Amino acid sequence: MKFNSSAAMRAGLIGAVISLAVAVIGRIPLINCFVCGLAPLVALGAGVLYTNFAAGLGQQVDIAEGAVGGGIAGAITYAAHALIGGILALLFGAVQAASNIVGGELGSALTSTASTIGGVLISIITGVIIGAILGAIGGLAFAAIKGRPS
Repeated sequence: MKFNSSAAMRAGLIGAVISLAVAVIGRIPLINCFVCGLAPLVALGAGVLYTNFAAGLGQQVDIAEGAVGGGIAGAITYAAHALIGGILALLFGAVQAASNIVGGELGSALTSTASTIGGVLISIITGVIIGAILGAIGGLAFAAIKGRPS
């Protein structure tokens, strides 16, 4: 199995840029209702994009290569989404913690900050795993479709 790492990085970075936009737009009230389901689709799209980039060189992309490359591209995409979501959660959590400190509730501020940090770490790890699975599905499916003789 050959693996094109530059195609995986390109697909993952394109997916990451789109995913960053989705994460930022997802913080806007009312609009987040419409974009909340886009992050998994972007990871699937990153897997498809990997297969498209790898096949763009005129070579045949087999199913295993599509799954591995798509998984890496999807993991990069979802890691970027989870990272920006975590940074935004920490920023909004810092405002809440500051208001708790001003209100004299130091214990509540420390507890909410610690739980936010823990949630962000869990979100990043889970996001990478889910992104890899979804990217692998997208890369595998597109490689199977593109590999069929017409």
